[in-house]
Amino acid sequence: MVDICLIRMPLSTRSTASLNYRHNRYAVSVVTEMELLSWPSLTGKEEAKLKALLQNLGVIQLEKPIQDAAIKIRRTSSLKLPDSIISATALIGRFVLVTDDQKLSDRHIGNSVTLDDLISK
Repeated sequence: MVDICLIRMPLSTRSTASLNYRHNRYAVSVVTEMELLSWPSLTGKEEAKLKALLQNLGVIQLEKPIQDAAIKIRRTSSLKLPDSIISATALIGRFVLVTDDQKLSDRHIGNSVTLDDLISK
C-alpha cells in the first residue's frame, strides 16, 4: 500500500522506475487518490500522470471493515483521520505500508517500509 507522499514525489524528484508494477501488488487508499487529485497546485500534465499511475494501482474503497479499523486507530493514536484510514486500509488489506511519513510509520501497527527501503530490495 503506497502512501500519498510517495506518489506525489516522483512527479518532481523521485524515480519509481525500479518498482515493477506487473510483478508486485501495489495499491492506494481512496483517500490517497482523493488527496492526490485535489492537490491545489496540480498541473494538467501532473494530473494526467497521476491518473495513468492510479490506473495501474489498485484503489481500495472505504469499506465497513476499513472504517471500523480507522475509527479504532484514530481513537488510540494521534493520527489524523486520513492517515488513520490509510493505516487501516493497509492493515485490513494485509499490505505493507510504504511511506516516508515518520509519524504514520511509527503509529502504524502493521508492517511499513520507506520507498528507499522498497527500491533497495
